[in-house]
Amino acid sequence: MIAKPFGRAGTGASAVPQGRRGDARVRLHLPARLILLTGTQHCMLEDLSVTGAAIIPEEDLPPVGASAILQCEHIEAFGQVRWARYGRCGLMFEEKLPLAQVVSLRHFADNFAATERERNKERARAWVQGKSRIV
Repeated sequence: MIAKPFGRAGTGASAVPQGRRGDARVRLHLPARLILLTGTQHCMLEDLSVTGAAIIPEEDLPPVGASAILQCEHIEAFGQVRWARYGRCGLMFEEKLPLAQVVSLRHFADNFAATERERNKERARAWVQGKSRIV
């Protein structure tokens, strides 16, 4: 038996249903910035693929259709807000990210929590010793 693609027979529909992501995503939960025409927002990059990202902005959700630049560590991607609801929004990139960048950011995220914990310990130690006024 020959496997048939999704969609109606004879329409040439692709194997990926329309409106659904076709690329695997990596979970990250990293701090990032979303640059819009109206300003820059700090956000959390929840997940990422080569074609888009899910973001949790600290402020108001950007409007659907807005152009935006996502910046996180070594990644900077231009795209458009495709959906915004329940405190989250989805960004679809204009150009695919190289898979190596996505994988690299995943490795960075794996070490991020431990690295941040050590940085916070050093900040607290400096504050206790009177070497810093800001924790």
